[in-house]
Order: sequence, then structure tokens, then C-alpha cells
Amino acid sequence: MERNFIAEEIRKGDITQIDFENGQGIIIDENGQDIHFQLGDVDDQITLNSKITFEIELHERGLMAVNVKLEREEVKV
Repeated sequence: MERNFIAEEIRKGDITQIDFENGQGIIIDENGQDIHFQLGDVDDQITLNSKITFEIELHERGLMAVNVKLEREEVKV
């Protein structure tokens, strides 16, 4: 399946909802926009309010977050 990425940029946000029964959740991004995601697109163990990074993909139902990962602290040397 070809992926339809909206932008080649990594976005940041917080997990606001997780529905384990249906395998999906909602992220609020830095612009205050709610973006849905599938738990199968999450690479890390997440909880409510987890700070995450993700990419945006266009689906028939609208924007979806993919490649969802916990935000990593940058280590300065």
C-alpha cells in the first residue's frame, strides 16, 4: 500500500485518548488539532498524556497520525 504523507516533517503532540478495545486513539498536536491514530502505528509503550512525535498521512476518513513514537530528550554533549 502506498502511503500518502501530507508533509515530510515530524510533528509533536500529546496522547489525549486511548481506546484499547477499538485499537485507536487521539493526539492533540502543537496547533491544538485532534488527530486520530491506530495503536498498530505506535512504536513505543504509550499512556495518556505521553509526549510523542508522529507523521501525518491522509486517509479516506481524514488525517491520521502514523509512525507514532515517544518524544526523546535530546542529549547535549
